[in-house]
Amino acid sequence: MYNFRNKKMESNQFEILKDELKMMQSQMDKYDGFATSIKTWTLTLWGVSVGWAFQSGIKEMLAISLVLLMAFWLFEGINKTYRMNYKKRRDEVAVVLQHVFKTGELPDGISAPQFPNHDFQHAMRNALLLHISVPYLALGAVSVVLYFLI
Repeated sequence: MYNFRNKKMESNQFEILKDELKMMQSQMDKYDGFATSIKTWTLTLWGVSVGWAFQSGIKEMLAISLVLLMAFWLFEGINKTYRMNYKKRRDEVAVVLQHVFKTGELPDGISAPQFPNHDFQHAMRNALLLHISVPYLALGAVSVVLYFLI
């Protein structure tokens, strides 16, 4: 247990902040797992749709691969937004805890727990980040090239 120099902050507030930090990290880990699942399902279903187009000889089936890519690209943008929002709150809590360890006081105006808000605009912006968009654009380009080769 931490020995507070100032009784302004009670030990239960400190415990709530510690628990919130753990919870935020746990949420981030969950969204990291979702990111892996999204990529796995993207590649699997994209491969199946391309294989189906080759097997059937109907090149319009490649449109399905493009629709799948767009859907999973959006899912990944949403997932990234959620993860980044939890990371932002985790970092805020970490700064507060660092302040507590240095001064023994809780900064004014801090409240815990505080859950992040998610909004769709950030999801679209995150989907356009280079490290997220390049794989989807590359697979989409492959689908388009294959369309002209079948």
